[in-house]
Amino acid sequence: MILFILILLMIIISNAEIAKPDTFNMEYISIRQTNVIKGIFVILVLLSHGSSYLNLTGVLDTPYKSLQSHLGQMVVSMFLFYSGFGMIKSIMKKRFGYIKTLPVKRFLIVVLNFDIAVILFEIMNIFLKIHFDWKTILLSFTGWVGIGNSNWYMFDIFVLYILLFVSFYFLKWFDKEFSLYIGMLIFTILSIAFVYWEIKVGQPAWFYNTIILFALGGWFALFQEQIECIVMKNDYVYIVLGAIMAVLYWISFKNRNYGIKAYSVWACLFTLAVVMITMKISIKSTVLEWIGKRVFSIYILQRIPMIILTKTGFTQNSPCTFFVLVFLITLGIAVIFDYMVGKLDNVIVKHLVKE
Repeated sequence: MILFILILLMIIISNAEIAKPDTFNMEYISIRQTNVIKGIFVILVLLSHGSSYLNLTGVLDTPYKSLQSHLGQMVVSMFLFYSGFGMIKSIMKKRFGYIKTLPVKRFLIVVLNFDIAVILFEIMNIFLKIHFDWKTILLSFTGWVGIGNSNWYMFDIFVLYILLFVSFYFLKWFDKEFSLYIGMLIFTILSIAFVYWEIKVGQPAWFYNTIILFALGGWFALFQEQIECIVMKNDYVYIVLGAIMAVLYWISFKNRNYGIKAYSVWACLFTLAVVMITMKISIKSTVLEWIGKRVFSIYILQRIPMIILTKTGFTQNSPCTFFVLVFLITLGIAVIFDYMVGKLDNVIVKHLVKE
């Protein structure tokens, strides 16, 4: 397993550029750069999910298991952070004009794409004779439960989109300079309430312990200029802040299991640490960028080849072959999926959204 991590590291390092003294990577939060980072993390998600189908007992598996144990749910951290950042930036630019498009261009489109993927899983289950009751199948379309697919992340995203819409809808009548901060405060409070609701109804910790990162991305969007002004002042300030970040990160990591508050602090520090690193180091990779553009389809569809190959015995016979096949098949079906649903999405947006 660690060999796949080393290959990923080689791709990252071979295309990385460190900014010159007292200069920074001003494209650290650009669409191109964030796609590269998302490409890295979706590969980590694939490895994490794939390892659950294997019995990792080899010598080379131990280092990966340690890395996996350290990262935990942080493999999805940047997806949530960048989503929150991007959507708040859009609200800052388009105001209510963006909010009114959320029900269709975001919520409906993402739900539809997810449900199409769920249908593919159900078709696979029928062929493999994997049975779920009708209640589970129906609930799977909401992301509340899964039928072999990854589901919790999508359920959270659906709810977060709704909360964002509710939090900023008042911009239709009241759009002042500080309105964005009011909306962001409302959204953050609702997000925290959502976390505690999931805890109360008994959902597993992975359902809710990274939700706050979406709001973190939103706050970063609002204070981006001020943050950059401080962190990017010069290398001395950057190094000092980096050292402080490292100490706080280690303390929060050691205490992350003491409840949702402690875990949230660690999650925020991890995410901000990644952002801070990208402020100084630029990673340019066409391959990772291409993968990052297809995060949704790769994330949602990767378990299809995992389940099918598990049924055929690849998990026991050749773990390396298993991962190579999963990676290649996932990319293949992701391209086809994106093309097909992309056509459908365009038709829906064209007929239902009037900007």
